[in-house]
Amino acid sequence: MRDIRFDPELFRNYLSGTVLDNLLCSYKGLPKGVNYMIIGDPGVGKTTIILDLLSNIRKQHPGVRVLFISAEMNEIDLAIYVQRFPKFQDLDILFIEACFDEDEPVHNFEKVKDVLKQGWDIVAVDSFYELQGIIKEEEGITLKKAESMLLSLVKKQNKAVNDAGINTTFLTIQQVTKSGHFVGSNRLKHSITAMMELRLENPKNIYSDRYVVFSKHRRGDVGVKLYYDLSVTGDVYYNEEKYHQDRQLRKLQSTAASSLRKFADRFDLIFNNANQNQNNKDNE
Repeated sequence: MRDIRFDPELFRNYLSGTVLDNLLCSYKGLPKGVNYMIIGDPGVGKTTIILDLLSNIRKQHPGVRVLFISAEMNEIDLAIYVQRFPKFQDLDILFIEACFDEDEPVHNFEKVKDVLKQGWDIVAVDSFYELQGIIKEEEGITLKKAESMLLSLVKKQNKAVNDAGINTTFLTIQQVTKSGHFVGSNRLKHSITAMMELRLENPKNIYSDRYVVFSKHRRGDVGVKLYYDLSVTGDVYYNEEKYHQDRQLRKLQSTAASSLRKFADRFDLIFNNANQNQNNKDNE
């Protein structure tokens, strides 16, 4: 690694100006050239959280190029979001729709490649599984092959293989099973830098409290909850006070667990020494 040289700009993160920055990375903000997967319970607000994050980053960094690829919602669907969150109307959006006319074949994968080739700082995809399925049908290939094609494209963009030479970061929404587990291959799971989960406090109650938590994170903490509210028009509200309380609680738990381990190690050492001394006396 000492022989590899990186541009220092690669390690200057994108800030959103919210407490979510603390969860996105241990040194705050969304890193460059990484892949974050977003999963969650139905209706928990995955699309809203991501669109809000993109809008906030653009506000903090006016020159940043962000793109939202919508493979699930059309223009009319997203118009409803804009009514509640007017700042979403300024985002660049690529709409991907499945074509059911066999006489006029559409190759959305080529469209995605051409757009990404321009070079974007951050690209959000909603959702990976839906886009994967559309490509499978249009290209007449397997789901596994469609996944490989998309992952190869993502990796190239991570490494700045585009006209602008930008290390693109991907925020990819992924579907989950009825039990709330990740849908996708192990290869897809291992290719991501972090797994962001949006959950309901009570999965059976859509009106229960909602929170963000990372279950996998190469750049930050796992297990720390950040509660949020989508009822406020214009912005997602994050409960910063509750977040800091949860983080402090986890630190105390970690400290207590560490102390218990040290105590257990000392006890084992004393016990083993006592046994050894007794064995020595028995041998004498």
